[in-house]
Parts: sequence; structure tokens; C-alpha cells
Amino acid sequence: MNAKVLELPLPPALPGLGDWEQRVRLMVRPRRYEHVRRVAQLAYQIALSNGLSFSEANAAYTAGILHDIARDLPDSELLRLAPAECDIDLRHPLALHGRAGRTLLEHWGYHDQQVLEAIEDHTTGPRAGHQISACVYIADVSEPGRGVNDDIRELALSDLSSALNRAIVSKVTYLQGRDLPVHPRTLKRFEALPKPPASLILTPLPHAEE
Repeated sequence: MNAKVLELPLPPALPGLGDWEQRVRLMVRPRRYEHVRRVAQLAYQIALSNGLSFSEANAAYTAGILHDIARDLPDSELLRLAPAECDIDLRHPLALHGRAGRTLLEHWGYHDQQVLEAIEDHTTGPRAGHQISACVYIADVSEPGRGVNDDIRELALSDLSSALNRAIVSKVTYLQGRDLPVHPRTLKRFEALPKPPASLILTPLPHAEE
């Protein structure tokens, strides 16, 4: 693990989060629960290292804990909670687990919009200007347990914007290079990026399990 990750503090116990975290623990497999804990820790550290406030860092941590709450639901339930927007959603309902998670949490009375947007966007990429969403998206694809994307994690601890650009470009490059469809939301994020310099496109992002 990158030593720089270990230098940054973990958040204090956040009021009310324990009950929500327990719901996550009950709804996902044990291995996935360990993943969400690592995502939350890394998202918090990325936020602080990029100058976000403690309040914003706490929101990134909370979104990290909650981001995969719908990940292990069956396809039929994902489609019920998040009706398909495109053919990719119908053929690969797993792409809906971010939107489905947001819907589920709203139904249960969770209302923090920054956190909900980060949960919704973590599968397809954050909308422009949403730094908390960016922290969670990057943490999800680069947390140390994945075993990939160390360069993106390292970059994110000093330059959030460049790390996000690299992550999105790499994901799209990976999918297109294998003639796989790119979700319209991801493609929209990609097309909104400034034309990347050659140095930005390194190794295509391995298509790790979402």
C-alpha cells in the first residue's frame, strides 16, 4: 500500500453512520464489505489531501461506506429500483447499482444530496464539479484491495482533477479497445474532458469487478 495513504488521519465516529453501515454489512457479502471500508477510508484521505473541508471529507467517507449498498441485489431488483435508461442497462443491470442504491437510501429516509449523488455516480463517473463524487469514484477503482491502478491512487492524493481524468480516459480506452459498449453517462463524462495530453493515457484501466 502506498505509504502516503497511511499518513492521513481517519475520520472520527460520525453520528448516525453506524446504523447505515450496519445495513450495508447485512446487504453485501463479507468481502464486499471490506471493499467498501477501504473505499471510504481512501475517499476521505483523497478529500483531505486535496484541500476539501472536514465536512466534505466526512461526506466522501459516508458515500464510500454506502456506495455499494445495492451491489449484491438481483438484476430484477436493480431494474425495479432504477429503470433502464439505455440498452446497456438492460443487458448489464449491474451498471444500475449506483442509481439503485440512491433510490433505496432515499426510500429509507436518507437525504444528504452530496452523498446520494456520489453513490449514484460511482458506477458511471461523477458529473462536472462534484468533488465528493470524484473522490469516491477514484477510491472505488483504485483502493489497494483491487491490486490495480496504483498510479491513479497516487495521483489522486495530490491532483484530484488529473486523477479523475486519467481514470475516465483509461476506462473508456479499455472498453473501446475491447469493442465493449460504454455507458452513455460515462461517455458523456469522457466527451466533456479536455483533450488529454499523451502522458494522461497510460495503461487502460483494468475492468475490475464493479
